[in-house]
Amino acid sequence: MGRMLVLFCCLLAGQAHAGAWPRASGTGFASLSTWQGMGGTDSYTALFAEYGLMPRLTLGLDAGRSVSGQTKTVAFLRAPFGQSFGWLIAAEIGLGEIAGQPVLRPGLSFGRNITTRNGTGWIAVDTLLEVDMAAQEIDLKTDVTLGFTASRADAPPSDWTMMLQLQTGLVDLHNSVLLFRTEGTLPDPAFLRIVPSVTYRLNDRMHLEFGLFHALQGSDERGVKIGLWSTF
Repeated sequence: MGRMLVLFCCLLAGQAHAGAWPRASGTGFASLSTWQGMGGTDSYTALFAEYGLMPRLTLGLDAGRSVSGQTKTVAFLRAPFGQSFGWLIAAEIGLGEIAGQPVLRPGLSFGRNITTRNGTGWIAVDTLLEVDMAAQEIDLKTDVTLGFTASRADAPPSDWTMMLQLQTGLVDLHNSVLLFRTEGTLPDPAFLRIVPSVTYRLNDRMHLEFGLFHALQGSDERGVKIGLWSTF
């Protein structure tokens, strides 16, 4: 069970953040990915790193693009705090900058392992609030990730892992949520995109990721994602 938990942590960490699974104490992870837009869509690079300070506390760095599309650099601490109906729950708090402005970033993650006769996988739901402490504005982002690695009882897991992620976000939550609006209806998300991808295990410490992203709402962005993951 412990080895399987570490495997899930490594797989999840290549996304916006590692979700509800803690990083093992004394181990680290880093990923560098490029999102190459097509048809006039902007391109950018993202860096994610984390380190297990102790069994229940993970330190991390998340740099790339924020919900609003601006440059971000956020350091965070994450800790699990319980389980409910088979779901592991974790909370985090982050501090950093978005577009040069100070930001506070609380988050909440839910994760669940999946085991079948044909392999193992996970589902994760990760929600973050990006609080601009200067402008007093709040952006919201939620990622839903499903991953699966094929395996057989008499063989090691496949080197390939399939993932499907749905990403959505709202800019300026106060003016976007129906509860706070005086007229009109609930607006479309600032973005809603789907990101299917696969990873290939190069060796015991490195994975290569290749994926596509396509906006379903909010823009016409589309392109490819290429990433390299490393554990240490």
